[in-house]
Amino acid sequence: MSLTLIATILTSAAVLGLLVIGKSLLIPFAIAVMLWYVIDAIAAHFRNFSIRGFHPFGRFSVIPALLVVILLMTGLVQMIGDTVQQVSIAAPSYQDNVSKILEHFSAITGIEVAPVLQNWLSELNLGKIIGGFASAIMGLAGNAGMVAIYVAFLLLEERYFSIKMRIMFPNRERRKRINKMLDDIQIQIRQYLYIKTLLSALTGIISYAILIWVGVDYAPFWALLIFLLNFIPTIGSMIAVLLPTALSLVQFDTFTPFITLLVSLGTVQMLIGNVLEPRVMGSSLNLSPLVVILALSLWGQIWGITGMFLSVPITVIGMIVLASFPATRAIAVAMSENGRLRPVS
Repeated sequence: MSLTLIATILTSAAVLGLLVIGKSLLIPFAIAVMLWYVIDAIAAHFRNFSIRGFHPFGRFSVIPALLVVILLMTGLVQMIGDTVQQVSIAAPSYQDNVSKILEHFSAITGIEVAPVLQNWLSELNLGKIIGGFASAIMGLAGNAGMVAIYVAFLLLEERYFSIKMRIMFPNRERRKRINKMLDDIQIQIRQYLYIKTLLSALTGIISYAILIWVGVDYAPFWALLIFLLNFIPTIGSMIAVLLPTALSLVQFDTFTPFITLLVSLGTVQMLIGNVLEPRVMGSSLNLSPLVVILALSLWGQIWGITGMFLSVPITVIGMIVLASFPATRAIAVAMSENGRLRPVS
C-alpha cells in the first residue's frame, strides 16, 4: 500500500471524525454559509435595482437583504409555533377520529382490528407527540444565535477575502486557479439554491391550493413544510406527501380525503420533481443520481435532518474542489453524471 493511499485514508478518517465530533459547532456554521449565499444573492438583486439609472441601495444592499431574511425566518418560526399550539388543542378530536376510521375499516373489509393495535391507539397521546415536535423545533431555534454570529462575521470578513487571498497565495497562477474554483462554487450553489427555491415554492403553492380544496387543517403550515422538505432529495418529496395525507386520516372520519391527497400531492411532486426540475436544472450540477442518494444517506447519518438539507450543496462543493486538482480529478469524474468536467486551468 502506497504512502499516498495511506495518507488519504487517514485524512478521510480524521475529517469524518471531526464532522461527527464537532457537529454541534459545524452544523450552525454550515447553515450560516448557506444563509450567507442567500443574503449575498438577495443583496445582488438590491444592488442591481435602479430608478432611472440611480441605484438607491448601492454599497448598502446587504442591509435590506438582511431585513428580508430576518423577516422570513421570524415568520417561519412564528407560523410553526402557532401551528404546534393549535394541533395540541385539536389532538383529542383527532384521536376520536382514529377510532371511527378503524370502525369504518372493520365494517368495509370485515376484518377486526387487532386488540394490540386498538390498545396502542387508545393510549396514543398526540399532545405528547406534538410537544416533542415543539421541543425539537426549539432545539433548532437554539442554534439561531450561533448561526447569526457566524453570518455576521462572514459578512464582515467578506471585504477582506481578496486581500487575504493575495497574501495566502502570492503566486498569481495558483491564486487565479483558487479564485476560479471559488467562483465556480459560488455560481453553482447560487444557481442550485435559486432554481430549487423557485420550484419548491411552486410545489408549495400548488399543494396549498389542493390542501385548501380538500379542507385539511393548517394548510399554510403543511404548504410551508412541503416547501422546506423539497430541499431534501428524493426522501423529502415522499415525506412531503405522506405527512399531510396522514393528518387527513385523523382529521376526517372517511378515507376519501386521504386518497384524494395521496393521488393529487403525489402527482404534483412527480411532475415538478421528475419532469420540470430536470428540464430547468439541466446538467448545471452534473451530479450522478447515485452520488446524490449516497450523499443524502451519508450526511443524514452524520448531521441528521440538517445534513439531508445540505447534502447536495456540500457534495457540489466537494466535486468542484476535487475537479480543480489533477491528483483528485478522477474522483470528481466518478461523482459526475456524464463524466464531462471543465478543464483544469
